[in-house]
Amino acid sequence: MLKARQHTFQASIYALFFALLLSLSGCFGVTQPTEEDIRYMSIEHFEKEFPGLFYPIEMTKDNGYKQNDTHYVAEVTIHVGAMQSLEDYAKNLKNDDSLSAIEKIMLGAQVGLLKITMPDFKADDEFEFKRNYLFIKTDNGWMLKKKLEPEA
Repeated sequence: MLKARQHTFQASIYALFFALLLSLSGCFGVTQPTEEDIRYMSIEHFEKEFPGLFYPIEMTKDNGYKQNDTHYVAEVTIHVGAMQSLEDYAKNLKNDDSLSAIEKIMLGAQVGLLKITMPDFKADDEFEFKRNYLFIKTDNGWMLKKKLEPEA
């Protein structure tokens, strides 16, 4: 009789331990985006930043850190090639009827900033861009929310 009670008690302890382990397993979920998610979303975001101007060659994650349980910052380097010169790009934007006036103004401002910050370049020249991207954890997984500006 004593052995049966010990067996029942032992089974209860195992069941309690299993239930505790199961309930805590949610705490050990994915706490940051995967390397593949960072790579794919970073390249996709960069391509939208300069449509038709640069093509990605390689992306390297330099560092990353959690801001909290739902925010992750990835520091990346994106190695790109130029599809065309900046001058050709500006001319093509000006003549692109598919863009609205506001889009042309925004892209024109980007071209102006590029002229100030980058050397003159032609098609197939290569560059590296450093970016810090904020990823947030959503109900559907991780999402690249925005490019973070460097702190002054």
